[in-house]
Amino acid sequence: MRKISFLLLCLVLIASMGFSYSVAIMITGEIGGNPIYEMMVNGAKEAAKEAGFDLKVVEGGYNTAKWEPNVISLAATGQYDLVVTFTEGMPKSVEKVAKMFPNQKLALLDGLAENLPNIFSLGFKDEEMSYLAGAFAGMVTTSDMPGANKDLKVGLLAGDIYPAMTDRMKPAYENGAKSINKDIELIFSAAGSWSDPNKGEDLSEAQLGQGVDIILTIAGGTGMGAIEAASNSGNYIIGVDSNYISMAPETILACTLKNADIAIKDVLIRAFNGNLPFGTSERWGIKEGAIGFTFDDPNYIKNVPEDIREKMLGVFNSLKDGEINPSD
Repeated sequence: MRKISFLLLCLVLIASMGFSYSVAIMITGEIGGNPIYEMMVNGAKEAAKEAGFDLKVVEGGYNTAKWEPNVISLAATGQYDLVVTFTEGMPKSVEKVAKMFPNQKLALLDGLAENLPNIFSLGFKDEEMSYLAGAFAGMVTTSDMPGANKDLKVGLLAGDIYPAMTDRMKPAYENGAKSINKDIELIFSAAGSWSDPNKGEDLSEAQLGQGVDIILTIAGGTGMGAIEAASNSGNYIIGVDSNYISMAPETILACTLKNADIAIKDVLIRAFNGNLPFGTSERWGIKEGAIGFTFDDPNYIKNVPEDIREKMLGVFNSLKDGEINPSD
């Protein structure tokens, strides 16, 4: 009887202490001015509020050499049930930390790591996003829109060269454009920086000077220079990740969307509930609600001809239904 009473007392004490769960997020960059990280943090805050766990957000800044040590420091404290970080540049660092601290759970979003027992990773189907942009660019450059010319050339400005860009995004963008007209030529530039608008403007001016009339920017802050260049020349831009058409509605015709807030909220809620399958990875695209397009934006509806908008809906639905392979 005394043993039962003691056990009940212990259970009461544990219940009174409450269940504590803590998540640390290490941002590979800065939140302000970065739409993806703004969405990620908002999604994480929604998850923390809904589930009732503690959330710490650390900005790693733009010095990439500090990103891995920041993750190591968070894991070394032993204070967090889950440490989260981001991007295609971090898999090796996450794998290193996972091996150093085998009891630390880690999640990598917007990138894929090795399926170690204490890692979960979620990548986005960036090839679907790029194919959408390529098809749209192809439709615009073959149109009679005011900023389109007779040259069958589309541009892509990248912040840097990395595996996801060279292996998935660039080929899918080109495939999308060539699905409209096989003679379309891609002009590609990589700035070597995600935060250099002047370099972005110079590279974009060079592309426009070669006959490009629409540029997809996957370049972070560097892409702001591309908007300036296209605005000055009367040509067009396709944005990525979030909807910022309103910044220059006559120049930015459309944006491909990455619903990162939905993804991180789902991951954190599953982790909190003990349902996140560590040791595995997932890839989300249009079908999962992670990739979208600015179909409902009033400026898009106003400035893009109806026939192009209708064709883009068809491309989107075909990708969603698996009828198009963006890698082919």
